[in-house]
Amino acid sequence: MDAIQVRTEDELQRLALNGLLEETHWLDLKRELGSGNAANKDLAKDIAAFALDGGTILIGVDEDTSPPGLWPVPVDGLAERIEQIARMRVDEAVQIRTTVINSTSDPTLGYVVVHVPQSVRAPHMVDGRYYGRGDKTNRMLPNAEVVRLLDRRLADRSDLRADARAIRTDLVGDDQRLLVLVADPVGAREDMLVALSESSTWQETVLQLVHSATDAQNQTYAPTLAQASGFARRPGGVALTTGMYDGQRFSGNDHAAEIVFTESGRLVLASERAVTTRSFQNVFPAQPDVTVIFEALIVGHISMLARLAAAVSHQWGYTGSWRFALSMNGLTDSVSWTLADQHFGDRGPIYTENIYERATEASLDDLDDDPGQVAADLTAPLLRSLGSYPAWAKRLQRQS
Repeated sequence: MDAIQVRTEDELQRLALNGLLEETHWLDLKRELGSGNAANKDLAKDIAAFALDGGTILIGVDEDTSPPGLWPVPVDGLAERIEQIARMRVDEAVQIRTTVINSTSDPTLGYVVVHVPQSVRAPHMVDGRYYGRGDKTNRMLPNAEVVRLLDRRLADRSDLRADARAIRTDLVGDDQRLLVLVADPVGAREDMLVALSESSTWQETVLQLVHSATDAQNQTYAPTLAQASGFARRPGGVALTTGMYDGQRFSGNDHAAEIVFTESGRLVLASERAVTTRSFQNVFPAQPDVTVIFEALIVGHISMLARLAAAVSHQWGYTGSWRFALSMNGLTDSVSWTLADQHFGDRGPIYTENIYERATEASLDDLDDDPGQVAADLTAPLLRSLGSYPAWAKRLQRQS
């Protein structure tokens, strides 16, 4: 059952009569939500269990009758209580989406549909124990399965890094420098953004989304998508571009960047100039050219992509989590742009590896509350290696 589509009591009644309200691995029916700590704990277990694969809890339906009978419950404050349980009784917190359906016979009564999206941070705990979902009931996860799931999370990160690396090498090979960022909606429908690709006004929509995700910091470096005005179709998606002239995509001139909206929902941002050559022509005594890592561009692109992922989620009704990956090359013998900006004195450590890659994940709540944390997760190790982290710590620190 797609909880998003259930909006009225009549629809619920039809689902019940047609045999479509049956408890499964992805659906749990509750006649009511009792009061007190025990009921709160039981619901927290349900939410933690469903977060492993995603699912729906429907409150106000009696599962013990055949077919399940509608049992409207008092709805005042119920959705808020459920959301508080998801945030405060589950470790770590799970983002849910609730829909209240009022009864036609009494507007104070009704039903609550609780959609629990698949979580990239699963498994989740309640009172120190991890939970998952069986065929129709919750189950406590044994230690071996918890370890396997945590290992899978690390493998998923590695897989997304490999995807970012493959996209980078497909675009420019290994000899040309390029930054590639990937944002992947976990468990989203494969056709999540088909409607965007099919729309006759996709250019306007893409431009509005990107502009809504940019801030003043995105105007402080180039190339920046804050000023992008080019449009193109890409395999499996559409793109907003900047600095691509005469049909050339990435010419190696440090001018080009693009964001691709794929039909599956994946967002791919590629940019030149994350690593570049900097000259100090007006400095005396003369300074040699230096290869620098352009932190402002890297942090700016990541922060914008995180905000863009949130904007896409809200526009297309996706409440799940996102995975992010960064792959960039050409870093060998480079130093920090931030420290080189001082012109004199120590420019900090020389970076000795060619490739830098990192991956992380974030819930929609994370992206709404603190999109900068994605940039912190993806860049902090690099900035510490360059010695420039203190200059960026305030911008990257987690918001309280």
